[in-house]
Amino acid sequence: MKKIDTAIIIVNHNHKKSITKLIESIYAHNDLETTKIIFIQNKPSKFIKNYIKDFDEIVFVENKDIQGFSRNVNDAIHLARSLFSVNYFLLLNPDIVVKNNILSPFIEMIDNNNGIGIIGPKLLNDDGSIQYSCRKFYNLKYIFIRMFRLNFLFGNKIENDILMKNFNHDEQSDVDWISGAAMFFNKKFLDKVGIFDDKNYFMYSEDQDICLRSWHNNLKVVYNPNVECFHSYGRKGSSLKISKYSFYQLYSTMRMFKKFNFSLNRYYF
Repeated sequence: MKKIDTAIIIVNHNHKKSITKLIESIYAHNDLETTKIIFIQNKPSKFIKNYIKDFDEIVFVENKDIQGFSRNVNDAIHLARSLFSVNYFLLLNPDIVVKNNILSPFIEMIDNNNGIGIIGPKLLNDDGSIQYSCRKFYNLKYIFIRMFRLNFLFGNKIENDILMKNFNHDEQSDVDWISGAAMFFNKKFLDKVGIFDDKNYFMYSEDQDICLRSWHNNLKVVYNPNVECFHSYGRKGSSLKISKYSFYQLYSTMRMFKKFNFSLNRYYF
């Protein structure tokens, strides 16, 4: 038996049907001989518990109390490192469907370039259109426009620039940050940059934060379009309706700006 060197981390709250699609896609396109899936069920679910028990490669954890995303990811990282000699970590949202082999190309890529900290795939909407998952760091003007839905006054130029809508999404490139819906890094990255910030964020902004810290530690964030995933993106925090999700998003975003002295840049001054 080969030793386990890779951990796929999935944190689930309410998803059911999408979980079966995700797990099936992981098995269909990846060799899991040296991989374990750390599955954190944040909210008790008999359906998920019964479904997961049939997979030998999955380590299942059901939380007694609901935890934030960063806390759950960190708990999964700690568990993986305590159980196995894990060198590679892949985070996948529960609403992801893997379209092709995601582990082998990312492992080869990060092994061959010590300057890479984080890698993200091309994300597609359910209809196959591009999802803007690689972005520029936010600025306060963009946050102001987004939170108060003021595009009708300022137009879409600032938002389009932040979302990199004019970027060629078929080209591999260094980017400011990538969505945490699908994110790959290794043990060396964690040793240098640290784990996710679960003190400042319950949900939202943790992916932008860790990409900032990657750049500040001279490690690149790379978008790799040769690996593709479907992502059923709800954008609950961005809907026009005010909700707890929009509150979490605004709260986390402002905590991030405060943490980085209200200036989000690749280079730390």
